[in-house]
Amino acid sequence: MRPTDKNKAVSWPKLSGPHICVGAGQQALELARKSLLSAADLRNGKLCKADISAVFDFLSESPDLFDIYRTNYEACGRIHKKQPFVGANKDFFAMSILRFLSFDILRKVFDAQIKRTDRNWEIEFLHAFGTYICRTSYAGFTEDLSSAYRKLAKTKGNSITAITIANDGSIQDIVKKACKGFPSEHIDFVNFSNAVNKRLSDKYDTYGPSPIKVSEPVVEQFFEALRCPANRNYFRQMILH
Repeated sequence: MRPTDKNKAVSWPKLSGPHICVGAGQQALELARKSLLSAADLRNGKLCKADISAVFDFLSESPDLFDIYRTNYEACGRIHKKQPFVGANKDFFAMSILRFLSFDILRKVFDAQIKRTDRNWEIEFLHAFGTYICRTSYAGFTEDLSSAYRKLAKTKGNSITAITIANDGSIQDIVKKACKGFPSEHIDFVNFSNAVNKRLSDKYDTYGPSPIKVSEPVVEQFFEALRCPANRNYFRQMILH
């Protein structure tokens, strides 16, 4: 992500993720709420179990609910036409945030390791990065980001872009807190290297010295580049200003 030119309109691509479906869920819940309130008005404010079941039976076949599904399906298709479907395990969003924060530096500093393996190298590095943060400086990092993501998905649905995420105040606060605990001393670089190399060993079944692994000097270079004002992408400008 690069800083936007304020004089030009920039259209950022919608992102893949569970938030695509959250938008449809929110609309469906709102339709159900309005339908139940309308039915309650017809029953003097009281609904029995049979009344509630009748409302949901009606909704399940209603054109309004089907339109919500259809619109979300079309949005999902447009998004995944331009980018692959992504997995969404527990730390999916934390890994995504760390990628937004560091992907350009990561690919530059660790280019040799990535070229010797495949695209999964970067994923394993980011997983190790998130785990390291949770273990050493911010135990709630993954959970707090997951909570912030759910709230953002509730309000933005399938319209979320990288800029939507970068401009979210709650996400910024969480990442700023995490950045304060990033490795800065030699022992930190050693521990971070060990965390990454353990993940790489398990992924690529290589438990001895290997050119696909990281070393303390290269890890130090990575974090120095992240902190350098001259190297900041849009997300780092928002977080590290």
